[in-house]
Amino acid sequence: MESDLTREIMGAGLVRTNQGKVRDTFDLSDVLLQVATNRLSIFDFVLPRFVPRKGEILTAFTVFWLTEVFNRLPHHLVAYGPDVDLYLPKKLRGNQELQRRAVVVRKLKMVGFEAIVRGYLTGSGWRDYRDKGGVVCGYKLSEGLNDGSKLPSPIFTPSTKAEEGHDENIPVDIVRGQCPWMEKLSLEIYQQAYAFAQARGIIIADTKFEFGIDGTLGDEILTPDSSRFWDCKQWEEAAAQRKSPSGYDKEPVRQWGMTIATPFGVTGLNNLDPANPEHLEFVAQLEVPDGVIASTSVRYQEIFERFAGDALEYYQVGKMMAVW
Repeated sequence: MESDLTREIMGAGLVRTNQGKVRDTFDLSDVLLQVATNRLSIFDFVLPRFVPRKGEILTAFTVFWLTEVFNRLPHHLVAYGPDVDLYLPKKLRGNQELQRRAVVVRKLKMVGFEAIVRGYLTGSGWRDYRDKGGVVCGYKLSEGLNDGSKLPSPIFTPSTKAEEGHDENIPVDIVRGQCPWMEKLSLEIYQQAYAFAQARGIIIADTKFEFGIDGTLGDEILTPDSSRFWDCKQWEEAAAQRKSPSGYDKEPVRQWGMTIATPFGVTGLNNLDPANPEHLEFVAQLEVPDGVIASTSVRYQEIFERFAGDALEYYQVGKMMAVW
């Protein structure tokens, strides 16, 4: 799905070098323009609906973390808000929507793994634990854990970066051999973010980071698309029932997606293959309910406000200096 903004950027002559599930990347010669779209993806499928303001929220999260929390770490952020105009062709300058959804970033040669850190057992980590005798990415975890269990200490569980299909968890020793610095750095960033979140009544259950080969932090950082954020009190209530809580992320969409009857003999988009053209075609014609979209949009806005201490529009005006 292409938005009007994407078509406008391409119409101004910028070349799109990568179209991700959510972000579009354009070449600006020495740097890159990354635009967070309102596209929605689950289980590595892009759904045929936009989530209002999602791209703005993802961009504001990037600015927030890299300028206010991790500003001493080497990272890829060069410009945001009105300052992106300094790198744009004249046709695109002053575009308020672009200023709220785009960042200019350094070009990095990226490591070929995703750095996943888990403080809690859930998602694919829980599935591996359940199906592989308690082993997650080479870690043998204690018996009796459940979906949502807090781990004794955070663990580094890297995954592949699949061009097509699903990312897959890989043994941690593989990454330790090729990128010996990645585990330590990922855990340090997670633990700093975890303490920051916990002070605001939020749990970061797990998250992913991506790095350049020189250790520079790149891609998205601690967003509802890349992380599971839980309310502390809701986690305590869910833990008493030995389950995980609903989070501030795409959970309403995931839950909806797992109920979809398919013509392929399985129920749930999580059981389809995003590398299969027939499966892609099937997902592309689905109608996502308005209520699911609305619930997702509200969750994204609420979690940003809890982290930043400001509603999105106030943060954009006050910190990103973007026109609302």
